[in-house]
Amino acid sequence: MISRQFTKESEKARFETFIDAILAIIMTILVLEFKVPEEAFADDRSIQSHTYHLIPSLVSYFISFSTIVILWLDHHNLFRMLTRIDIPMVMLNFLFILFLSATPYTTSLAGRNFYNPFAVNLVAINYLAMNIAFSSIWFYAMRKKMIPEIQLAEISTKKENAIILAGILLQLISIPAAYVSTYIPFIFFTMILIIHIYRIWSH
Repeated sequence: MISRQFTKESEKARFETFIDAILAIIMTILVLEFKVPEEAFADDRSIQSHTYHLIPSLVSYFISFSTIVILWLDHHNLFRMLTRIDIPMVMLNFLFILFLSATPYTTSLAGRNFYNPFAVNLVAINYLAMNIAFSSIWFYAMRKKMIPEIQLAEISTKKENAIILAGILLQLISIPAAYVSTYIPFIFFTMILIIHIYRIWSH
């Protein structure tokens, strides 16, 4: 049966490699959204003006790229501890990839239309969906006891859970906040990155 195939260590490693390849492609597509004009710039001022107008897109790109890096680190850490995987675990991973693969589009849209609340909300909803999907992978792994108790006790702490919950709440709040100012969500996204970098660094 296909469900039994994923109980093998080699199949778990193969699936993780597959996910890693998808993440690498998505991260590459992010930077490909920056188009260099076909015609040469007339002077330095034209290049400076072009670069200046790219700043919102660069900020959006940096946040999305960093978010994917953090998710990759957490995903790698999870699969390092998993004793096995099954079909529901595989499908939850694909659900996570479904939302993650939309990141290049929502990132580009928000970067080019940073003044538009709806455009910024799309990337906020994208981030929120990614985090919820990824959290569901962890929740399923813990509920099905796919992680040894000793390792689970080390990662599932009140501090760790509080940081993850705070990140999800900030992303949720950023959606209505975009209608107050589109800068607020980007500030929240940056705050989320900082607390997650601190979380990972403190391990």
